[in-house]
Amino acid sequence: MKTFFKILSIAVLVSVSSCQEEKSEDAKAFEAQMKETIKIHDEVMPKLSTINSMISRLEREKEEVAETETSSEEVALYNEAIADLEKSHDLMMSWMKNFSYSFSRTEINQGLATIDRDSVKAKLENLQIQYKSAEEMRDFTNESIENAQALLAEE
Repeated sequence: MKTFFKILSIAVLVSVSSCQEEKSEDAKAFEAQMKETIKIHDEVMPKLSTINSMISRLEREKEEVAETETSSEEVALYNEAIADLEKSHDLMMSWMKNFSYSFSRTEINQGLATIDRDSVKAKLENLQIQYKSAEEMRDFTNESIENAQALLAEE
């Protein structure tokens, strides 16, 4: 009977150990994805001040153009550039809000505390969605800034 319990104990330990290794790999994937997601955030966040100053500059130049030009097409270009920059700002704010609702500070900074495979998998899938959203937000922001810079360089 003692032999049976020893074998059972060893089997349970091996089983638990192998599950933890598998979960550990999922947790590592989560941590790697989290780092890449935060990297995008950290790339875009400083651009918010650039966006705000560009909006102000575009507004000023739009007023000057409106006073001197009879063409509304140029004013429309300024309005479009301003709208895209404002949308970029809003996208960043919205993304950060959604991200903070999806993940705790601990998960963002230290990784997952849970070892439940289904929970880790669900968190990883959610993080992948957030990452894709962050990429889209970054790309739109960069494009908006580039377009505004091109418009401002024309003057």
